[in-house]
Amino acid sequence: MKHSPVGIKSIFMVVLVFTFLIPINVFAKDSFYIAFKPGIYSPQSSSLDGFDTGFSGEAGLGYRFNPNIAAEIGIGYFHTEGKKTGGGATYVGREFDINVFPVTFTLKAILPYNKWEFFGLGGAGLYIVSIPHDVDEYDHEHHHDHDGDYHYDSRLGGYLGAGINYNITSRMFLGVEGKYLWTDKVKVEYEESRAHREAEFRMDGIIATAVIGIRF
Repeated sequence: MKHSPVGIKSIFMVVLVFTFLIPINVFAKDSFYIAFKPGIYSPQSSSLDGFDTGFSGEAGLGYRFNPNIAAEIGIGYFHTEGKKTGGGATYVGREFDINVFPVTFTLKAILPYNKWEFFGLGGAGLYIVSIPHDVDEYDHEHHHDHDGDYHYDSRLGGYLGAGINYNITSRMFLGVEGKYLWTDKVKVEYEESRAHREAEFRMDGIIATAVIGIRF
């Protein structure tokens, strides 16, 4: 999948502009909430072709400025794994186990209707990536297996999405949320054929979650 024309830097700029445009006097009483979001991450970038759909989870702390605007900070985790193979005289299987820990800031535009709330969202964050890996390599006479150390990297990312919440009570709500993530490339180094190699991954993908929220 080609990289979207919606640039990560552009999403950052939109988030910053809207943040500074929110007037302080719209703050309402008792508008904080926490939200827990279990779900899935489905990689969409061409660099992750064949990688599995994995678990995604997030916890967020939000503030409702008024009925139509909210901001949320979150921490989370999502995962995918997959294998890249090469042929020729030497078979090489490269297995990557990708673990991502995002720290995010999100703005929401909300349309309330009775007990329902429809919203669009946009945000940006820092994505801390851990990539342990294994390289399985052999020819007719030799077999080599290289276990890679945990490789940590961090990249910026941006996302756009939408969702629906249903207010069970004035303090508790349930919902669903989906967003599309774009990130910069993550690099991982490994050994193959007794030489130093490097692989690049873009974490672009769909994150779809349930939402369980409590206001306080």
